[in-house]
Amino acid sequence: MRSWAISLMWGVSTLSVTASLGGCASLGAGGLGPKKTQFVAELPAAPLDEATQKQKWVEPSSDRLPTTDWVHAFNDPVLEQLITEALAANTNVRTAAARLAAAEAGAKSSRSGLYPSLNGNTSVRRTESADGNIPGSTSLSLGSSVSWEVDLWGRVRDTANAGDLEAQASNADYAGARLSIAGATAQTWFNLIEAKLLRDLAERNVATQERALRLTKRRFDGGVSGSSDFRLARSALANAEATLAFRQLNESAITRQLETLLRRYPENELKSAEDLPALPLLTDAGSPSDVFLRRPDLLAAERRMQSAGLNVDISKKNLLPRITLSGNGSSSGRSFSRLFDIDSLIASVTAGLSAPIFQGGALRANVARNEAVLTQQLEAYAGTALTAYREVENALDAETLLETREKSLQVSLDEALKAEERLEQRFSEGLASILQLLDAQSRRINTEGQFISARKERLANRVRLHLALGGGLYGQEMARQKLPKPKLMGL
Repeated sequence: MRSWAISLMWGVSTLSVTASLGGCASLGAGGLGPKKTQFVAELPAAPLDEATQKQKWVEPSSDRLPTTDWVHAFNDPVLEQLITEALAANTNVRTAAARLAAAEAGAKSSRSGLYPSLNGNTSVRRTESADGNIPGSTSLSLGSSVSWEVDLWGRVRDTANAGDLEAQASNADYAGARLSIAGATAQTWFNLIEAKLLRDLAERNVATQERALRLTKRRFDGGVSGSSDFRLARSALANAEATLAFRQLNESAITRQLETLLRRYPENELKSAEDLPALPLLTDAGSPSDVFLRRPDLLAAERRMQSAGLNVDISKKNLLPRITLSGNGSSSGRSFSRLFDIDSLIASVTAGLSAPIFQGGALRANVARNEAVLTQQLEAYAGTALTAYREVENALDAETLLETREKSLQVSLDEALKAEERLEQRFSEGLASILQLLDAQSRRINTEGQFISARKERLANRVRLHLALGGGLYGQEMARQKLPKPKLMGL
């Protein structure tokens, strides 16, 4: 028997992901053929000290697929509608779906070698006498042939299993593409709302500077203030108008970006919401090992690593002899009843033995090539895993730090608003200069803009966290049709 063994060992100096093929060949003769390929991908283990465990991760459980859909957690019906539209229309998702269809067809083609092949042929012959005195005759003959390779070393079965693993990898790629597009749509939607709020802020600032200019002009006309105050007020208004134009341009660009994600013509017609949604409560992040069960890119890398190991075995078995059984049947005239008769075909069965003698080193070069590809896939898997760790750790850290930033900016904004209100009153009473008022307005506007961006950044980071964990949308859709575990067919 063959079996895949995947081991995840935590709390040691390295994380070892081991895959091996071991056991007996197809005919049950233990030890037939070359030894099965074994390989190990080593990764740094996640530090799971008690403090880190309490702050970020939770204890593993038997079922770590997310139980909530992060899209619905934002409680934004428009966002849900946009993501549904993007998943149905986006070009990247459609491309991944086409790759999946091609991989599944390839897997089906690979499995065909497990079964006998049956072919038929026909011929028609017409004869005429030279002088035409004897009537001509027409004869029809039909033939059939069957052939089947005895899978002595398990090469054919390995080929079928490698095709299945590639199809499973493409299935994970498709799920990953859907998750990525859903995340990009959500983040772009939040960016659009932020751009709209910043544009609103710029419009309010223009109105504020217009009022300040009118007041300064009255004071200048009345001889209360000099021309420098009037020029400063005009400069502040012009700067506010320039900022507004930039905010309008940015909002239009983000609108077109979202329309492109939705496969719409980018005509700047999509309208944003009036405000950002509330940040949902954060559910458990799970344990580090859960990432290996959730993330589509890790599942795809794992399947390709396993497929590469099988391809090494296949290339080694190509060096060994092959036994092929073949049989033929034929019939002519009006009776074709024995054309596909099993007894007739069996009676004509012959066995053929073929073995490579000289191929110019091509077969052994193919072994070396597949071993190099396996090494490549091992490193790709390790790199994908490390990237997953980094993304999760960054997003978890950002959850705390961005919350602190938003709270601090809220306090700063409240104080800036009070200071601005007080200085506006003092300026109208002639007790404060235009410079003091402009400075207070600038501080409040900058702080309010940062506060809007901080709110949006917390939402965007929550999306990044869900993408890093590989949960939510992927878990909801694929939990019911999980990627099949590696399985060797028929054994």
